[in-house]
Amino acid sequence: MNEQLANIRQSSDNLITLQQKLLRVLFVLIFGAVLGFLAKYIDGSVVGQIGSELGFWIFVATTVGAWSRSPRAAALHVFVFFVSMLCVYYIYEMNLFGFFPTRSFLAWGCLAICSPIGGYVVWFSRGKGWIAALCTSIPISLLLAEGYSFIYFFSIPRGFDLFLAVLLFVFLPKRGLQHIRILPIVVVLFLVISHFHLIDRSYF
Repeated sequence: MNEQLANIRQSSDNLITLQQKLLRVLFVLIFGAVLGFLAKYIDGSVVGQIGSELGFWIFVATTVGAWSRSPRAAALHVFVFFVSMLCVYYIYEMNLFGFFPTRSFLAWGCLAICSPIGGYVVWFSRGKGWIAALCTSIPISLLLAEGYSFIYFFSIPRGFDLFLAVLLFVFLPKRGLQHIRILPIVVVLFLVISHFHLIDRSYF
């Protein structure tokens, strides 16, 4: 299995010390905490609306995972990012308003628990072959499903989701051929997600 995964994308050969690994985890933790604070601090503005939507966090988590040095590191980094972001966000919200939004927290908490799987998967998005194309297509399809209503309502957050989907399509694949592989998979996944309403925005 490890050999098959290595054929998709190989982990970085550069050896780093335990201290360097811990520093990277610390950086991700601080990064998540800062974004969590900013997302709540600017809540209510146009930018705040973007930061409170699922699409933005799909993009950031995908970026964190895809540019990690290995799939295991990606799983850890994405998990640490979500935990630190959510802790800061909801602690700040509780201090501001004096109540705890249990339903929203549980939805995001479930996402955080599952995030290591997502981080592990999207790490292979910068690899080669059809499996890598599938790994790339998942976050892109989710962003398209979040943002396609822009063509009806011209909502800025929805339009930004489409912009983020384009960014991932452009920058995630390392090879031009991967773009051709990604397109049909994105279409199928987008139709499935949209038809079965797999993203329930009311929980987030």
